[in-house]
Amino acid sequence: MSNKKIFFLSDVHLAFNEDEVEHDKREKLYGFLDHVRTNGDVLVIAGDLFDFWYEWRHVIPKYWFGVIHKIRSIIDEGKMVFFITGNHDFEFGQYLQNEVGIHCFEESVDLKFGDKTFFIGHGDGLAKKDRGYRFMKRIIRNSFSKFLFKTFIHPDLGMKIAKLASGSSRKLVKIDKNHWSGEYYEFAKTKFSEGYDYVILGHLHTPLLIAENEHTYLNIGDWMTHFTYGYFDGENLILKHWG
Repeated sequence: MSNKKIFFLSDVHLAFNEDEVEHDKREKLYGFLDHVRTNGDVLVIAGDLFDFWYEWRHVIPKYWFGVIHKIRSIIDEGKMVFFITGNHDFEFGQYLQNEVGIHCFEESVDLKFGDKTFFIGHGDGLAKKDRGYRFMKRIIRNSFSKFLFKTFIHPDLGMKIAKLASGSSRKLVKIDKNHWSGEYYEFAKTKFSEGYDYVILGHLHTPLLIAENEHTYLNIGDWMTHFTYGYFDGENLILKHWG
């Protein structure tokens, strides 16, 4: 599989309501996904495709059918799609995996193509000053909290809570992007020492590519202001911008 063409995407944050800005973002995303379907072999989504994703037993959010349909069209062409949870992807159930055909993973995934190894994760909670988020993550994402939310919260109420939480998280989380980018690269170097050739993260919304000593670290950026993505052509990992 060393000649596989692999695309990497993160931090799209598809919103609940489609205003003019959101419409433009989605149209660009549709074009990108069509490009992947035609020119790629693998798509890896490194978290936060949606502003909130949660699957109840019989209910999923209604807002993003168009994007899910586009992803399914990639899979129908025989291509593979991987999705790693971000801090806005609260619960993968059976729908995305069994009905759409996406390979879903919690936290991170190791992939190997030919003789090249990839460590891919969203990256939330890596920074030292992100202690408050790591504490909240342990509470919100534990199995008991998920059971309570899924069992006793009606989906309509759950989505209202999600909208409030999504907006609040943007106001509360203050990222020192320069300092955090340095910490993320230090994390990447620990993975290089474990034998990985490539480390790919998101979360910071700051595109960055560092190639050093046959290892490459990529922070994908986002699909909100930068519209950047990663591309592996079989030999090199590249940071690209969707025009």
